[in-house]
Amino acid sequence: MENASPFYNRVRERKSLADALNSPRSEMLIVYGRRGVGKSALLDQALKDANLPSLYYRATRRTLALQLEALTDAAREAFPDAFLGQSFESLTVFFDFLSHYAAQREDTGNQSPIAVVIDELPYLADVDPGLLTVIQHWWDANKRRPNLKIFLAGSYVAFMERQVLDASAPLYNRRTGALKLEALDYAEAALFFPRYSPQEKMAAYAILGGMPSYLEQFDPAQDIADNLRATVLRRNTYLSEEPDWLLLEDRRRDVTHGSILRAVATGQRKPSDIARAIGKNSAQDIAPQLASLQEQGLLIREVPITEMSQPRSRTSLYYIADNYLDFWYRYVDPARSLIARGLGERVWEQTISPNLGEYISRPSFERASRQFLWRILENSNSEEFTDLSFVNVGTWWGAGDREIDVVATNERGQVTVAGSCKWTESPMDVREYAALQSDLALAGLTLSEAPWWFLFSRLGFSPHLTEIAAAQNPRRLILVDLDQMYRV
Repeated sequence: MENASPFYNRVRERKSLADALNSPRSEMLIVYGRRGVGKSALLDQALKDANLPSLYYRATRRTLALQLEALTDAAREAFPDAFLGQSFESLTVFFDFLSHYAAQREDTGNQSPIAVVIDELPYLADVDPGLLTVIQHWWDANKRRPNLKIFLAGSYVAFMERQVLDASAPLYNRRTGALKLEALDYAEAALFFPRYSPQEKMAAYAILGGMPSYLEQFDPAQDIADNLRATVLRRNTYLSEEPDWLLLEDRRRDVTHGSILRAVATGQRKPSDIARAIGKNSAQDIAPQLASLQEQGLLIREVPITEMSQPRSRTSLYYIADNYLDFWYRYVDPARSLIARGLGERVWEQTISPNLGEYISRPSFERASRQFLWRILENSNSEEFTDLSFVNVGTWWGAGDREIDVVATNERGQVTVAGSCKWTESPMDVREYAALQSDLALAGLTLSEAPWWFLFSRLGFSPHLTEIAAAQNPRRLILVDLDQMYRV
């Protein structure tokens, strides 16, 4: 298998870490994001790039005594001139060691900083509940040492946001920066598969999403079907088992959490429908689990774009945030018995292959189309889009079947972009354009003075529709095929 780098398009994140490592002051950065998003590899690479004395410790699920032994070994290896004797007796002693070592280097005229990464911080806090207070007091006493660069990282997003970043947390106002790593978008994910056609790239994104640890499991020299057979539709592989491990990671989760994800993956979107599908009486019965899954970034709650500012909107639908989890719960989880018996090929031929186009269409292709808007706003130097402006991108739906796939609004809530997405077996024609205009008119949304119309199509556009777009001056109808989506 070809090696795939986990740092595709992590330019801004690497710059943030490099700036902290090279700054003239002390730094304490909080780095967090879902398991598999590439935090650990990113931090490790940043330390290598900086070429500074550095300690990298990844906490695990074990006792405090064993953690302290491992931490001592890591310190001995990182700072061989520190002449460490016995193991650290406590985490307080470890942090005191860091300040003494930094002072010792300053006293000898060595001004280069030392970098310390504590990865998977929540595991360490589990065995020493007072850890964050220890760090608080230690940082207050040592934050003026310019040669201390501390990075606290974690995959348990809810813990990092509530216990580390929240205004009530001990480390509030101590951090010098916070970096949340998000999944790669559709175009960044495609960089893992340079040989794939645009359709294959979109299929890979629909299946794997944007988590680097998932993307690197596929061999870019093999097609989608062969990769699925090798890495998903067989027992004891990383991808076949990862969703179960994700749920086990948080001990607060019970069987209801997995049941909710399974229901959402099979099309239940409303809280009441989800509750009914898993045998609960009402949406209130699953409210804590819905909140927990959202906190950890596994579930997203969508509302029509016109209701984004209304936190208590009752017009909400739930989607699995990660494409691979959605794929796994829809196709792999129900077929576990077949896969366990080596019948993954049957799952591919009878279940996945006939339905893959429909699966790609929604929500993945629609999600990618909305990401495309952000990409042209951030990256395009074309004069064509100089007056394209929006602050929110989402979708809209109303009574009956009325729905608009892509809607962008400005700071006044006016619609500046409306779009339609079609993953079909034929080119998009003028009827889709007319239907989009009609749906927008019936929705009663407030339009900006000169809205844009974006049509996204798997197989291009009819000659008539192409002529209409070309004849506009100024051009406001933008036809986007897959080739164009991957050129931005």
